[in-house]
Amino acid sequence: MKKLILIITIAIAFSCSDSNPDKVGVIDKGENSHHVIFPDSLRSLVVKKRQDSSYWDTEMLKTDLSYKNERPTGPFMFGAFPVPNYDLIGKGTFSGLGNFGYSGAGKYYKTIKDKIILYNSFFVKKNNLNQKRLQNRKDEIFFQILVLTDTIDSVDFSHVGSEIISRNHPDYVGQGFYKTKNSTIDYVAFTTPENESYAIVSTRLFNLDFGKTILIAPQKNGSLRSMQIELPQLSSEEINRFTDKLLEEDRIVEFFTKPGNI
Repeated sequence: MKKLILIITIAIAFSCSDSNPDKVGVIDKGENSHHVIFPDSLRSLVVKKRQDSSYWDTEMLKTDLSYKNERPTGPFMFGAFPVPNYDLIGKGTFSGLGNFGYSGAGKYYKTIKDKIILYNSFFVKKNNLNQKRLQNRKDEIFFQILVLTDTIDSVDFSHVGSEIISRNHPDYVGQGFYKTKNSTIDYVAFTTPENESYAIVSTRLFNLDFGKTILIAPQKNGSLRSMQIELPQLSSEEINRFTDKLLEEDRIVEFFTKPGNI
């Protein structure tokens, strides 16, 4: 059993008939900003061509329809919407997505004392929209969640689900869930080419500009506790080492071992 959840989304892309398909109009906001400006003209183009059936990628839609009835991997059922090919806003603007974490499969999980911690993270691979920010990294984590749990289904792995979806290109959405003995923690996270990212965890909204790592501790009384942690710019190759060091910090140990936790 593999210890890591690692999925790379591969796009089906064809050449685009729009003029200047190789040009990507992102503008750096400044040396001290990790955001860029994605022009309204490109946003408008995405909306227009998404609704124009002459630009739809029919092969991609056929593939998506085959996934429509699979078991949900998060709070939303997968919706098979027709979308334009990914080269619409410029060639090289999409290289792949993925998620990386410890799901509990094969006893791969983190521990703090007698507590079991599972985690997941979503990343975007280097492309023509983010290459300046990523520099020499091959991808970048935009969201991480760590959840305290009291159960692992080591047969069917029904306690966990996760997926990341590229069909909103150039925006990307990841979702998942964790089940404890008495509750379910659902989560959704998304990121934009402007590098603006948000997450919702069991209806709590997080602006990920203020920390990309979210800790969740279910309580014995049925409520939840959360902590938001600033995450440095990390790749999928670095996130596990970061997580191990994070779980050694006193504030994190205290958060996951409080008396009211499950």
